This record gives sequence, C-alpha cells and structure tokens, in this order.
Amino acid sequence: MPAAVRALRAVRLRRWTVALALILGTVGVVQVSETSDAVKSDPTVCAEPRPLPAGTSIRTLEHAGEQRSYLLHVPPTYDGTTRMPVVFLFHGFGGTPEKVMKTTGMANLADQRGFVVVAPLARGAVTQWDFRSPGSVETSDASFTQDLSSVVSAQGCVDPDGVFAAGFSNGSAMVLALACDPDSQFTAYGAVSGPYMAPNCSQAKPASIAYFHGLLDDVVPYTGAETAIGPLPPVDDTVAEWVAHDECPALGATTTAIGVLRHFAWRDCAGGSAISVYVVEDAGHRWPGVRVDASTLMWEFFQRAGGS
Repeated sequence: MPAAVRALRAVRLRRWTVALALILGTVGVVQVSETSDAVKSDPTVCAEPRPLPAGTSIRTLEHAGEQRSYLLHVPPTYDGTTRMPVVFLFHGFGGTPEKVMKTTGMANLADQRGFVVVAPLARGAVTQWDFRSPGSVETSDASFTQDLSSVVSAQGCVDPDGVFAAGFSNGSAMVLALACDPDSQFTAYGAVSGPYMAPNCSQAKPASIAYFHGLLDDVVPYTGAETAIGPLPPVDDTVAEWVAHDECPALGATTTAIGVLRHFAWRDCAGGSAISVYVVEDAGHRWPGVRVDASTLMWEFFQRAGGS
C-alpha cells in the first residue's frame, strides 16, 4: 500500500476516533444531567444529603438576641436523603421538652412510624408560651417557631408537606395560635387540653386540627374558666369557631363512641381541611395515653392531612 494512502487512512481513523470520543462524552454529560434532574424532580428526595445524628440531642438557636434551646429527636430510619415528616411538640405551663417527650411517648412513636420530633423550650423561670403575641412581633414565640422551623428544614431532609405542630395545655394554646398565623407553614395541628382561637384568625387559611380534652379536667375546665395562662373559652365554643373558620359542611360532624371516647369529625372543609375532636369522659388534665392513645390518633390524623 502506498505511503500516501496509509497516511490518509490514519488521518481518517484519528478523525473518527475524536468524533466518537466527543459523542460518548456528550452522552455521558447528558446521562449525568438527566440523573441530576431526576433527583431534583423527585419530591421525596433531597438533592444533597443532610445528615443528622440518630437519637435525642439538645440544640440551641439564637433568635431576637436570645439563646433558645430545643430537643431534636431523629429516628434510626432517617438517612439524610429521603424526606421525612417533622412534628413540633410544645410542652405545657411550667413544663420542659424532656417531660413532654416522655409523657406523650412521641419519641418512641417517631422511631416506629418514621418522623423527626422537635421539642422547643419556652421562656421563663416557670416556663410559659406567649401564645397571644402574633408572629409579626419579632420577639414572640410564634416568630421563634417560624425561625426554628426554617432552621430544621434547612439542616434536615424534611418533607415540606409533612410539618406538623402538637402541644399540651399552654402548648396546646400555642399550637392553635400558630394555626391562626397567616404565615404558618404547618400542614396540620394537634392540641390537647388548651382551647384557643386568636382574635385575628380571619386572615389565616383553613387549618386541619385534631383536638383532645378530658371532661374531668379541673385545670382547664371543658366549660371554660380563668386559668394560670389567662382566660380560656369553653371547648364547644372554640370548636364551633374553628368549624366556621374552616367552612365545614353545614350537615355537621359524624360522631362515634368507643368506650370512654367520643369522636366528632368534620371532613371536606375548605381547602381540604378537616377537624377531629376527641372527648375523653374519664380524663383529667393530661395527655391521654392509657385507654385512649392520643399520640397515635394524632399522628394518623397528621398522615391523612399530609396525604400519606
């Protein structure tokens, strides 16, 4: 074969090799891009891993010039890449995050059902939530909660449609105040032994609420009274206000009775919201957990509200 022909073939071979390399390289880039886009478009996955240590830890947050603390409980199934629901848990008057975690059994339930628990600490020598100040006030507990929620969502792989608020007594009033906040990002609310509806609630969107109260409660009586955290209204009046706020169907609630538990449920309210009220006939001022498991009932309500 003449030298000139061999040289020409060598040049053509190099050109084909370069072209093939460019094609393969382009395909590789496309594949990487498609994989990245697929991760970004999957609502159940975080694009970047957000590791958190399993178990319960004490954390702090500076808000409005104050150091505020909270407990963070992460279940062992948390992997940092799969989005997980979060329950914010508010203790009662004079309580602590550790106590409300224990009395509700919420950490154990979180390990079983797969969600993160955030339990903040209120201010004061005798701890108390200021549930009457709105989130627009920078130093308010509502503003602190908004800030804390943003921090947890940024640090953890959180399901934005699965962020819930639960509370007992003073914490219950705090949760219901958050439901009245027009800027609230919570998906649903669970409240025990603390009926409340803020005066400025008309601007808030419909809220899915699970509420529990014992008929024998003499600290926050079912019929309303002056309490350690100020006047609280009758449960029936508060429920009626929330039912009207959520524009629930005029036909009213479906009712069921199982032992000492009376359940009233309003469904198909405005914006897909729902209201469930659980009245425990033999319960006082406590989080139901013996014959009535408030934590499990509340979590199942949260799951329905979140669409899971």
